[in-house]
Amino acid sequence: MIAGRHFFVDRSNHNKSIKSLNKAKESMKKTPRSIIIYPEGTRSIDGSIKPFKKGGLVMAMNMGVPVVPIAMCGTRDAMQKNVLRLSKYPLELRIGRPIETSKIEYEKRNEFVDEVRDSVIRLKSEWYIKNNQSNPNDIIQN
Repeated sequence: MIAGRHFFVDRSNHNKSIKSLNKAKESMKKTPRSIIIYPEGTRSIDGSIKPFKKGGLVMAMNMGVPVVPIAMCGTRDAMQKNVLRLSKYPLELRIGRPIETSKIEYEKRNEFVDEVRDSVIRLKSEWYIKNNQSNPNDIIQN
């Protein structure tokens, strides 16, 4: 992962996470590339989508790069939380429309984070409907 110029964020310490994000931003300026963030930070027990952490999304805003919401569907059934064994289960990636960040003001970061999260929930909800499964996010949003 180091050879691939991946960067990691230390979530256990706020100051270290800010340093990690600043280091990532500088690295991205030198060597532009796509990045993947998992803004929930961890998986939920019931499959609902947790609130998003802002760091990676604010970095995208600061750099003016678009954010593409992606829902990873079926992962809960393929790999249960705290179990290091994959089950045979079909997975599906649902890819949303890019969200332009270059004109989003810092003061609007919470709305932007909510917009990205809502997009992921919408993508995941479509998958639940297609697969005739109950949607744990319905409970949270209503």
